[in-house]
Amino acid sequence: MRSALAILLVPAFLFSCAVKSVAQVASDDAAVEARVSALLAKLSTAQKLEMIVGYDGAYIHAEPTIGLPALLTADGPVGIRNLGPSTAYPAGIALAASFDADLAFAEGSALGRDARARGVSFLLGPGVNIYRSPMNGRNFEYFGEDPYLASRIAVGYIEGVQKQGVSATVKHFALNNEEYDRRNIDSVVDERTLYELYLPAFEAAVREAHVGAIMDSYNLVNGVHASQNSELNQKIAKQDWHFSGITMSDWHSVYDGLAAANSGLDVEMPEGLYMNAASLTPALANGTLSMATLDDKVRRILRVAVRMGWIDHPLSAGSPEADAESRTVARKVALESITLLKNDGNLLPFDAAKLCTLAVIGPNAGQPVVGGGGSALVTPPAATSASEALAAALPRTTNCPGMVYSRGLPTNEEIFHGSQLAHGIREQLFGSPDGTGTPASSQTRATLEPSANPGETPTSVHSARWTAEYIPQSTGPVLVFVALGKQDTVHLSVDGKEVLSLLRPEGHPVVSATVDGIAGKPLHLELSASLKANTEGIGFGHGE
Repeated sequence: MRSALAILLVPAFLFSCAVKSVAQVASDDAAVEARVSALLAKLSTAQKLEMIVGYDGAYIHAEPTIGLPALLTADGPVGIRNLGPSTAYPAGIALAASFDADLAFAEGSALGRDARARGVSFLLGPGVNIYRSPMNGRNFEYFGEDPYLASRIAVGYIEGVQKQGVSATVKHFALNNEEYDRRNIDSVVDERTLYELYLPAFEAAVREAHVGAIMDSYNLVNGVHASQNSELNQKIAKQDWHFSGITMSDWHSVYDGLAAANSGLDVEMPEGLYMNAASLTPALANGTLSMATLDDKVRRILRVAVRMGWIDHPLSAGSPEADAESRTVARKVALESITLLKNDGNLLPFDAAKLCTLAVIGPNAGQPVVGGGGSALVTPPAATSASEALAAALPRTTNCPGMVYSRGLPTNEEIFHGSQLAHGIREQLFGSPDGTGTPASSQTRATLEPSANPGETPTSVHSARWTAEYIPQSTGPVLVFVALGKQDTVHLSVDGKEVLSLLRPEGHPVVSATVDGIAGKPLHLELSASLKANTEGIGFGHGE
């Protein structure tokens, strides 16, 4: 049914936007290129090298001698992140579920206004990766599994953002098909699958919406990291699609500065760890990097700045008064995204006049859920939980309790605090990455909580081992929980048998395993971890 719907909607999508004449585009391009060339001619090599690396976590360097201001980047695809409260829009998959390119344009326009009000030049969105697995941790940001639908939504979104004088940044280029171990995973793909499934949304973003920036992904594609993948960045995007904007790295996703520079990466974000003056100056001198290649990178930065008008009218943070209108757009997207899959007995919609009691059960209903986390998590000025909204719609009366709520599950903290360990937790911290050698410190702790303060672990500690015994009160399955810090590698064994193993997760997951327990017989638990500096805490708990 959805495939048929997509076909029926083709004419509306294709003709929803006005198209400039070829002569007008050529005239605009000629004027832009002339100004870019004039600005480029005023820059020294040192100034050019500085411009192609980020600084202060989120900026592209200013160059006051030519009137270029610092260019602020900001997450993200569903709202402005890390710059104070901002409207949180529905997830990307919700926008795609509306099947409405005009609504995508409206959301993009609202996001563009939100960005301008905060001095943001580059909005780091939309994400347009196609779903390969339902377990991809960032599926909620993307526009679904249909390349055509994703393309139409992306074009509307990008055109809306850029109409406000803010550059959109389409990401993550390409084949960002899973979050787990994303810096090391290799997406191996044949040419037909690449072009028919994974690239159409990116191509539409470039050819139709004229997106100002592309963000490379962390993963490898056919054996080469995306940030230094010339097939993606040079051949496909810049040569085949004639992409004229900026290709930037995802944050800390560069591994070889010279390879990235020669393979089409224009800006390393958020800082120049590899593609910097120290590595590229000798390359310019010995000819392994040409000045023409460096100039092309700077041209692209200047080209976007000129097209967007930032040199003449630099963006500056003002009053985000447009947020009231943005909330209206966000609400409309939420309503239009609702997809009813089944309605046995015409149960829905509920009739409040006929309801006496409505039971709502589950942790996500008790507090506002405003995003999926990570770089797409936005803090709104205010938010209402599902239970609060339902309670307001179904108030208590003398004879009816109205809406009643139960979380249904204990919190992670309750589980960890409620785990009674026989002799506490023996902790050993090591300076080695693999738990070998003499421990730097040893102690016995009552609990090991996932809420441990960041920075509690000394930076000299690179691995740890915790051991404990748990005595089941009854015979049957025992659920063992482990809370991980970001980028920690963890192994859990119970009675000498490994039951959990997680390699450098991107987020802060709580994972679990089920083991057999016998009443009164201790279970020996051993948790070992390779830690990132200043880990946010690792703990384990268990409950029957």
